Amino acid sequence: MSSLKGLNDRIEILNELRFYLRHEKKLLSEGWITESDFLTIVEALIKEYAASLLLEK
Repeated sequence: MSSLKGLNDRIEILNELRFYLRHEKKLLSEGWITESDFLTIVEALIKEYAASLLLEK
């Protein structure tokens, strides 16, 4: 059951990352987030994903 939860967590993180990458231009051009905030969010999501992979091992 633990590995299923880990998989679901990783899928959720990837979906959030996809959202930000897919909508980057719109989020920035419409002022929803700054470029700095965008980079911080993407970096945090990547680190969270990497950490979940390392914990699974």
